[in-house]
Amino acid sequence: MQRIPEEKIDEIRSQVDIVDVVGNYVQLKKQGRNYTGLCPFHGEKTPSFSVSPEKQIFHCFGCGKGGNVFSFLMQIDGLSFVESVKKVADLAHIPLDVAISQGDSSPGNKPDSQESKMIEIHQLASKLYHYLLMETEEGQEALQYLLDRGMSEQELDHFEIGFAPAHASTVTTFLKKREVDLALAVESGLLTERDDGEVVDRFRNRIMFPIKNDRGQLVGFSGRLFNQEDGPKYLNSPETRIFNKRNILYHFSDARQEIRKKEEILLLEGYMDVISSVSATFSNGVASMGTSLTEEHVQMIRRVTNRAIICYDGDRAGIEASFKAGTMLAEQHRLEVFVLQLPNGKDPDDFIRSEGAEKFAEIYTHQRLTWTAFKLQFFKRNRNLQNETDKIAYLGEALAEIGKLDQAVERELYLKQLGSEFDLSMEALKQQLQQTVVVKPKPHDYGGPPPESYGEYPSYEGDGGPVYEQFSFAQPSSVPSAGLTSEKRLLKYMLEDRDAFIQIRNLLEEHQTDFYHDNYKALYTHLIGFYASGNDANPLALMDQLKDDMARNLVSELEMMTVNTDVSIEEYQDYVQSLTKSSIERDIKEKEQALLTATQQGDIPAALELARTITTMRATMKNTPN
Repeated sequence: MQRIPEEKIDEIRSQVDIVDVVGNYVQLKKQGRNYTGLCPFHGEKTPSFSVSPEKQIFHCFGCGKGGNVFSFLMQIDGLSFVESVKKVADLAHIPLDVAISQGDSSPGNKPDSQESKMIEIHQLASKLYHYLLMETEEGQEALQYLLDRGMSEQELDHFEIGFAPAHASTVTTFLKKREVDLALAVESGLLTERDDGEVVDRFRNRIMFPIKNDRGQLVGFSGRLFNQEDGPKYLNSPETRIFNKRNILYHFSDARQEIRKKEEILLLEGYMDVISSVSATFSNGVASMGTSLTEEHVQMIRRVTNRAIICYDGDRAGIEASFKAGTMLAEQHRLEVFVLQLPNGKDPDDFIRSEGAEKFAEIYTHQRLTWTAFKLQFFKRNRNLQNETDKIAYLGEALAEIGKLDQAVERELYLKQLGSEFDLSMEALKQQLQQTVVVKPKPHDYGGPPPESYGEYPSYEGDGGPVYEQFSFAQPSSVPSAGLTSEKRLLKYMLEDRDAFIQIRNLLEEHQTDFYHDNYKALYTHLIGFYASGNDANPLALMDQLKDDMARNLVSELEMMTVNTDVSIEEYQDYVQSLTKSSIERDIKEKEQALLTATQQGDIPAALELARTITTMRATMKNTPN
């Protein structure tokens, strides 16, 4: 068993740009020297997540998480340090020619988890299901059903579609022979335990769709009936520690790259819709697991794109689901939303296989409805527009929606459409619009009037409505104390220069002072050990050795700071003296509180002694240079 040599880790780290890696998970935009986006580690509407290509680090000014490319993958994918190094090595096409096992003691490594064993069990089962579908007589009926629906063997292989036989113990027996922990297989949802204690297969006589999470790990299945037997049409894996429908979109991990390329995601209802859309060269298609779109789904989408194309089934339920999903995406989360409505109420799978990929591409590209256009159509449903009452009610709803539009040109366009459809003058519609809609400033995401240094924000002027301009990511609003600023700057210099570390450490010892805040004190201790081991200044390498997330986050925060690079020992001394002064100030406050308590209790001797001490400490602080 070998550890990964530090030189190899440095080589791997240097061969991959952190912007490229993070960009697979977060929609990044260039802003000055860095890239910014919405933090993948906490929900937010204003970008506070920053990636520095120069420093090769990331840091969120909102939640405080930060680190290098390895720690990003460890946090976003739940990997150990060794696994993250292997993943980055694969991305850089660097052979990792050392023996590595779960027992490796490399920094940050953790033992094999129950979750990873569950994923391995699902991978074994998936291979079995696919073999049973493609290579056995028992799977012939299910295979023929899929081929008759227009699926090719290439599609079946690509999506790893399988078949679960009607027997109660096909997978159970298969796992037993491989000495798999059946209790864990039950916990993972693949098997189930009967009342009498017998363990049997959960999925039987069903076509099997493997389900991957957003990291591409196989975490569950959806089994579809293909004949007339009783039972639900689709049977999904139960909720487990690795499978939760609320945060899984079918095909998302495979679609991520195409979503970024097209700069939009195609939202579909079913697995077959996704498979057909991929065959039609629309590999940006995903589907929810038989549930409505959730907040977790929206957060996943917002990490990779700001535009969604909804193409649900054309029946009543599909149209209502489109309205619900679009409302969440466009109005609650401000994504740009379009809706595809396929002719004759067909679902995407039926339409693509009957009408062809070119016809679907034509509708996708040239016949998509804007969110407003779709809503105007939606509001007509169940209304008799020949009836004056229904007509007036519809016009009220339509004008309310048009009034929400930011751009005057858009409002004019839809008002003209309404005027033409109902033979109404533009003057009358505009007058009614003014009475129906009172434009109010929309709340921004800063929680208060944003200072100019935070960037541009929505302004409302005249009839043009709100105008949204470019903004920068949010910065912490609190003003740090002089002592805190000194601590940060000292640690920043010590991180980036070994000689600075030696000079500052000598000054701290000379003035008999130390860092006050626990996180800063802990990082200082780590630095002492890091340099004592013979390392040169290397914040990225230090991050790899830090097992404490708080310390790693602090390093990334400090690395994002901009400080004067031409610094003298006199400046270091000023910061150290500031620490000393802050320490005395804290001590004085403690003594003043003790003096108040002693006075209230009538302890005159103690009060007098404390008063003398406070006087001496104030004199000391007065003589301490600023």
